[in-house]
Amino acid sequence: MRTLLDRSTQKAALAELIGTCLLTLTALLSSSPYAVALALAALVYAIGNTSGCHVNPAITLGLVSARRLPLATGLCYLVAQIGGAGLARGLAPRVGELASGTQAARPFAELIGAGFLMLVVAAVSDQHVPRAGSGIAIGAALAAGLVTTKGILNPAIGIAMGQTLSGATWATIAGGLLFTALFTMVAQPKAPTEEPAPGEESAASPAAPPEADAEAAPAQPRRRRGWFGRQQIA
Repeated sequence: MRTLLDRSTQKAALAELIGTCLLTLTALLSSSPYAVALALAALVYAIGNTSGCHVNPAITLGLVSARRLPLATGLCYLVAQIGGAGLARGLAPRVGELASGTQAARPFAELIGAGFLMLVVAAVSDQHVPRAGSGIAIGAALAAGLVTTKGILNPAIGIAMGQTLSGATWATIAGGLLFTALFTMVAQPKAPTEEPAPGEESAASPAAPPEADAEAAPAQPRRRRGWFGRQQIA
């Protein structure tokens, strides 16, 4: 309950609702997979610092399963994503003509495509990808998955397209869970920064006088919500 009442969680859920709505609108109104991929890349930069820009239940569940996102926050995201997709479905006919011929791919194709996207998102989550390139990497992964599988790769968009009961729609969740586990198994942990032991002095950094230490003491770093649910130092 405390998580639900937290203001930052509420703002993040609202960002997920808006982001999923815009991404779903793009998918409903455009028949080009590149338009959807570009929309996702732009959204990563727009709302990534607020919510992580999952805008996809398969991504959220994958990160929750790897404990990169608290369960309560993940549930808030899922509700927001489904709500955003439903809102897009209602708005799309008022915005333009719905694209025709968009269907979910075979279940195994949806699983592989969503899994490929999940690998890149997990890499961004663990900061193996420079932050400035995160939107490009994630957008490129989605474009590659969409073009290769001819699928949807997003359960929320599948629901908005009236394919709620399709097994292919839900195969994306299996892809997110499976490939998150695979990434955890194969990813190399980032090497920790070595710090001198207590009482040791660096040869290149002689000890400063106590007065200088007091004057030069840096302010305590403040924590903020990181991309994809991780806590980062500002």
